[in-house]
Amino acid sequence: MYKDYEVFSFTADFKNRKFTMIEKLEHFDKAPSYIKKDTEKDFYALFKFFNLRSIPQTRTGYEDILKATGCQSGLELSFKGHGLSLSNHYWYKRKGENLKYDDINFFKNKWDDSFARAVLNQDYEALKTCDLNVPDIVTAGWGTKGWIYEEDGPKLYKLGINQDHSEEALGEVLASRLGQRLFEENEVLKYELRKVGNRYASVSPVMINLDEDLIPLSQFISPQTHLAYRNKNQNKETAKRFYEEIKKSDIPGLFDFFVKVACFRTICFVSDLHFDNLSVIKNANTGEIRLAPIYDLGGSFGSSSSGQKLISQPSKGVLIIVYFLFNDLDPDWDYSWYHKERLIGFEEEIRDILSKSSFYTPELIDTIIEVYHNQKNIIEKYSEKNQ
Repeated sequence: MYKDYEVFSFTADFKNRKFTMIEKLEHFDKAPSYIKKDTEKDFYALFKFFNLRSIPQTRTGYEDILKATGCQSGLELSFKGHGLSLSNHYWYKRKGENLKYDDINFFKNKWDDSFARAVLNQDYEALKTCDLNVPDIVTAGWGTKGWIYEEDGPKLYKLGINQDHSEEALGEVLASRLGQRLFEENEVLKYELRKVGNRYASVSPVMINLDEDLIPLSQFISPQTHLAYRNKNQNKETAKRFYEEIKKSDIPGLFDFFVKVACFRTICFVSDLHFDNLSVIKNANTGEIRLAPIYDLGGSFGSSSSGQKLISQPSKGVLIIVYFLFNDLDPDWDYSWYHKERLIGFEEEIRDILSKSSFYTPELIDTIIEVYHNQKNIIEKYSEKNQ
């Protein structure tokens, strides 16, 4: 289903992880673009759709969650409710069910968030009695996360991949604060820092409303452009080809958006800002699209596991340069949006946030600030050239 529109009917074999289309229904035009191409032959397209709407095998606590809920896989778990999400308006209605989207969607209706609270607290035994008709079971990503219903609406709590530490959450919040300074409002998702037990979580609001869908950018660009992006870090020439490709796009502001993404990655050396974490927001009524704010900022400022290993071993200085300091910035881009005075004093925010983890010694924080300054100075040099 897409809202109350019937899109296609199918059967699901959870044991063999197989989905088979029975019939394209009246509103098949509302199916994702990669399903509409030729679904009868492309079984992978159906599997991709359902797999993306379930917790992955790489999710922290995955086996514990399945054991407690009596499921064979994340795919099976995603069907314990109706597959309702806070990212789009697709859902599943079993044969014979008489349900309306308005009565069950999570944009307008509250749910029991005991599932999220149990997962965030690693109390997997409590999952045995939790309501499974929750947005958590279709929320992708590796790290521990859960949707908590608060007074001002649903919030996504993310604890990161490591069960015992909070570094990813600290990096995500720090990168978000940098984005709030660097760009205009709503260009970067706002993350806040909260405590869950003895760990920190990055907390963010729902990105869309009842009339919108969050759709991966990859569905709106050609495979050639996508491939060019994946290869653009090989050298300056492949990067140049990618930027030439996106200049041809019909999406308003796409080139300027990628310029800012490149600068953002350079300054906060974020590891999780890959292509699949870039999206557009589409109005379900008008079809109008706009670029979604930059989100999924885990691993920023060396907070990923690989970043921590490099930063903590000064003898690997060459690797630090390769890991952090590569950039595909073009000095001829328009940097008129960059205002260096907005970043005055940000070093103190870096110290304040990272010092909340015992991993970040004062010496390591100094190293991170030094890398931050190095990256920031590159953009400042280019922006001064533009003036």
